[in-house]
Amino acid sequence: MMAIRVRGFRKRFGGSLGKKPHQAAHDIGFEVRTGQVYGFLGPNGAGKTTTIKALLGLIRADGGTLEILGDPPQARGWRHRVGYLPEHPAFYPYLSGAETVVMFGRLAGMTDRDARRAADRLLDRVGLGHAKTRKLSKYSKGMLQRVGLAQALVADPELLILDEPLTGLDPVGRRELRDLFRELGDEGRTVFYSTHILSDAESTCREVCIVSEGRVRYTGSVEGFDAGRDRRYSLVLDHGRRALPDGLVGAACFSQAEPGHGHRMRLDFDDRARAEAALRAALDAGLEVIRYDPVQESLEDFFMRMVARTQQEEAA
Repeated sequence: MMAIRVRGFRKRFGGSLGKKPHQAAHDIGFEVRTGQVYGFLGPNGAGKTTTIKALLGLIRADGGTLEILGDPPQARGWRHRVGYLPEHPAFYPYLSGAETVVMFGRLAGMTDRDARRAADRLLDRVGLGHAKTRKLSKYSKGMLQRVGLAQALVADPELLILDEPLTGLDPVGRRELRDLFRELGDEGRTVFYSTHILSDAESTCREVCIVSEGRVRYTGSVEGFDAGRDRRYSLVLDHGRRALPDGLVGAACFSQAEPGHGHRMRLDFDDRARAEAALRAALDAGLEVIRYDPVQESLEDFFMRMVARTQQEEAA
């Protein structure tokens, strides 16, 4: 069963009162299976929040179809089954963390007793047990994000939709919430969250949708996305003024002297067989091998390269 289905979603803003129109979404489409932790990725301004708002019925789509738990966004049946954290949540600063979560529980139809029990349990789970009675005006940005996640969970939803939930967290907090997302997936919940930091999704998701400038650039498994990344092999030598073996530098796709390291030379190869042949030649010649590493292109670099290539193809 699909928890979320988006097909051909289009949305345009502006175009009236002298405002220049902006196409925020061009035929965006993806599917999220029930029980999956799914990443919706892309840089700021890519169309992620626009798609989420349309999915939740907060804005109207100009075209395409959207379904949430089998219903269109305008239906009411799915609403008590979904927890939502917006990108910029607004809370009453004079309430405590516990009072905030209890309030959202009551709005979801829970009894006061059940809402208080759920608030205590969830605030502990998101790492705010020590600050549950503190006013939100004293919370940091990361603490407010944690409260937002607790309120999204208070009514025990089967689907969580989280817009940039890791924003404002320190590295420890990011890791803790990523671990929580995996735990929620193991419990059978569906977690759909957006982020502009690709490594977050790499550590939590099996499938992702990547968007940029309102267009889908990739949908599928993280493994499939990972397979397209460049892999190079870096060999660092200290030649001690001796001549390098014939062809060693020419076989590399990149070479340079390492500044500040005497007679060191770095050679990069885009082929493993060539790299290993160069390593053997260097050892046979008696050169000192400082380092030999496989180097994988970062997710961010690969994403930017993929987007640039797609833009070039569209412009051709």
